[in-house]
Amino acid sequence: MKAIIKTQRKYGFVSLEETKKPEKIKRNEVLVQVSSAAICGSDIHAYEYIPSYQNFMKVPVILGHESSGIVVAIGEEVTEFEVNDRVMGESNIYCGKCRNCRVGSTHICENNLMRGLTTDGVMAEYVVFSEQNLHHVPENLSFSEAAAAQACTVAVHGMFRRFHVKAGSSVVVNGVGIIGLVAAQLARLQGATEIIIVGTDVDEETRMPIARQLGFKTFNSQQNALSEGIRQILGVDRVDYVIDASGAAPAIISAAQITRKGGEILLLGLPGKEISFSFADIIRSEINIRTSYTSNWVDYEETLNLISSGCISISPMLREYTPDQVDLAFNDAVSKKVLKPVFCFK
Repeated sequence: MKAIIKTQRKYGFVSLEETKKPEKIKRNEVLVQVSSAAICGSDIHAYEYIPSYQNFMKVPVILGHESSGIVVAIGEEVTEFEVNDRVMGESNIYCGKCRNCRVGSTHICENNLMRGLTTDGVMAEYVVFSEQNLHHVPENLSFSEAAAAQACTVAVHGMFRRFHVKAGSSVVVNGVGIIGLVAAQLARLQGATEIIIVGTDVDEETRMPIARQLGFKTFNSQQNALSEGIRQILGVDRVDYVIDASGAAPAIISAAQITRKGGEILLLGLPGKEISFSFADIIRSEINIRTSYTSNWVDYEETLNLISSGCISISPMLREYTPDQVDLAFNDAVSKKVLKPVFCFK
């Protein structure tokens, strides 16, 4: 079978290769023929081979943890899925036995494996999943939407489990990727009345127009100071909530400067390097900082329902590529010419 593989521990070196198709599945496993697999921010970091990934990921590795497809075989103990079912899979492989798993926090399993980084991923024609890691895809969703839904679960987990925006509040979202745009939509669903999405020069061509298409106010923090932008747009100096979906050091550092006393910050983006700043002002202002990492079973179910019901929209963010366009897709992702590239295997 064909798969997209990171072949060397250097920048780039991602290519479409022939590899062995899974031949056997266990009693509780499902073999999925992949229809779509999306490029995530972590795939881009793996492509770039940034410092925080160098000791974390294995190489060579089949990339990807966002996919959807059709069930082609099931193990004899599988009861929730049948051949020809439309499905999408979870990104994490959890043990089910550690304390975190036993209390339902499977996303922070003590023995967690991340597809496409610490174990082979889903950018391949066939992938094996444990039954517990699969979800049925609603009929009105495309395979590309279902694959990209995995990224949306990160925003759903952060906004519904780790953070809650109060009605009538003001929100700044740093980051114009799919997670930031979905987080902004969820803040709107929760009743936020003023939402600003913040990007940089590189976001102006493709990403900012999509944010505005979704009905949000936007601001370029490279052109003017963010504090001044908030004052101009909202007429206040600080906002109630800041959601960082960028992982960028300047954005995280500035979050404390634009959050009102008693406000809250949610960190959804993973920084690519160490960040240091003073906590004195944060403590004096009683600003709460929440972190959020990936997602669990209920987040996937809710995300698929939110997209299929039209409560959140992601289709404007997607662009499809064939697997043999791997170089083009990753270059477009790195340069931010495309918000969410999706490989269509079938």
